Amino acid sequence: MPSLPVSCFILPPVHKSEVVLHGIFPTVTPVVTKVLAAVRTLDRFGISDLSGAAIVSAALQDEGVISENHAVNAVDRNKIRRGRTKARATLLSQVIKDYDHVQFGLYFDGRKDRTLSIEDNRRKVIIEEHISLVKEPGSEYIGHVSVNFGRAKIIGNNIYRFFVMR
Repeated sequence: MPSLPVSCFILPPVHKSEVVLHGIFPTVTPVVTKVLAAVRTLDRFGISDLSGAAIVSAALQDEGVISENHAVNAVDRNKIRRGRTKARATLLSQVIKDYDHVQFGLYFDGRKDRTLSIEDNRRKVIIEEHISLVKEPGSEYIGHVSVNFGRAKIIGNNIYRFFVMR
């Protein structure tokens, strides 16, 4: 029975601390670059993923973390995009955790409906403005108010009456 040639190669470790021994075969684990601080700054100034990846990679190259021969820690636009998603989720969970339940935001969405009414035995179409009241966060429906006239003072008084009667 002929024996098959067996070849084995081991990638050289980037850093001594990066070699992990699993049984007989050593494996190299790349250092994961943390980009959360950079991602928050990129978000703050409205820089795109591709431009941000180029900026962060250039900064890492200046610091000597990456080079042309060793580009394991290079940052691409997908890493920036994942970092943005993670940073936004972290920020949102922090805001929800710190949320004061006594205070809330009130949003209303006005919609004009054509309502059919009868006056003096005749049908008449009245345009009413329906205002849906929603409490945030959580988009909790509170109620709705119907207003015949669209002036801000009348709308405000009707919303106030809605909350007083509630």
